[in-house]
Amino acid sequence: MKRKILLIHNGYPLGEEVGDKVRVLNMAQSLQKIGLKVFFLAFYKRGFSALRKERANAPMDVKCFFIYTLPDRLGLTGIAALYRALYTWWIVKRYGIELIQIETSLSASCVRFVDRTIPVFTDFHADPVPELEMNGHSREYIKKTIRDIRYILKRSQKVIAVSNNLLMNLREYYPYEGKTAVLPCSFNEHIFQEVNVCASQELRKELGLEGRIVLCYLGGTHRWQCIEETLDLFMRLRQLDPRYFLCIYTNGDLSPFMNRLNLLTGNYLCKGLPYKKVPLFLSIVDAGFVLRQKSLVNINASPTKTAEYLASGAMVVATKYSGDAPVLIQESGCGFLLDGVQPSDNELMALHKRILSYMESREIYASKARAYAFNERVWISNERKLAELYEEYGL
Repeated sequence: MKRKILLIHNGYPLGEEVGDKVRVLNMAQSLQKIGLKVFFLAFYKRGFSALRKERANAPMDVKCFFIYTLPDRLGLTGIAALYRALYTWWIVKRYGIELIQIETSLSASCVRFVDRTIPVFTDFHADPVPELEMNGHSREYIKKTIRDIRYILKRSQKVIAVSNNLLMNLREYYPYEGKTAVLPCSFNEHIFQEVNVCASQELRKELGLEGRIVLCYLGGTHRWQCIEETLDLFMRLRQLDPRYFLCIYTNGDLSPFMNRLNLLTGNYLCKGLPYKKVPLFLSIVDAGFVLRQKSLVNINASPTKTAEYLASGAMVVATKYSGDAPVLIQESGCGFLLDGVQPSDNELMALHKRILSYMESREIYASKARAYAFNERVWISNERKLAELYEEYGL
């Protein structure tokens, strides 16, 4: 008989196609493939209108519980945590759960009433504390988060992290000497396999981009994502070569950046994209930006967009603080690493020459970038590591 595992995610992004969600659903399917009977407990805080669709698209043969939880604010933090912990305890008892894996440290308090003989694995997508500090959360809430992290590290038999940097920083700030594994974030290879060369060429022609060097920003508009610095870098590159064109693919608010964008009229495109359209619109791109400032929020990360650029055949332009992007650039040989978000004139010229070199051998480099992404950054490579983690539990 298959052993029963409960996968828990507090803060599940109901109705949103984001990296966190892709990772969790991949995790559920992989746990099932390696021989476990999977139960999935997803606590959501918004997106109720997407609930029916979410249930319809849930992984087959995974018993899912989508449960609304109160937000961790307005003085409701303690009540919300107690509710989640009691609900988790009931699920564990009701279904005879034998193993638990929690997604993100924000799910830590969910297991506080669970029998301590039940092994717990924790998958850290990030260390939330630096981001909470950056966003101005209260000291009390930050202290609670630190307590949760310390608790779950002590409670966990094994810890998973999205990057080596995150693992090293967890060990430095919250001493942990237990068993660990790095399972980097992966991209959705299925939708990227569907793009064909003809469709890409037609779109590029339709947008009037033939003969242009197309750069790209893909992502949100949070301050830490460095859109302002990306625009400044793009404008400096245009001074070196007027063929540069910038595609900005975001569903975020660009109004704070309109002063800069107005200076680029005719040389940029802003477009919000549904998730399934991302591969086609990335396929017209020659180089993609992942610029980040020096911050633990950034250093610990594993940005999905880095692999998505490579899967599209584009080179990556990143800083050394852009999570594990430096690793992907080094291993793939398809990118350029900046020391910071404001490169010197010499560094800028080196970047320009690297982009031109990439363009001269576009087909060769694009093939190399895609091969790396589809070999090294698809979820199947993580699945093998996951199987090894659970080996000692009789799987």
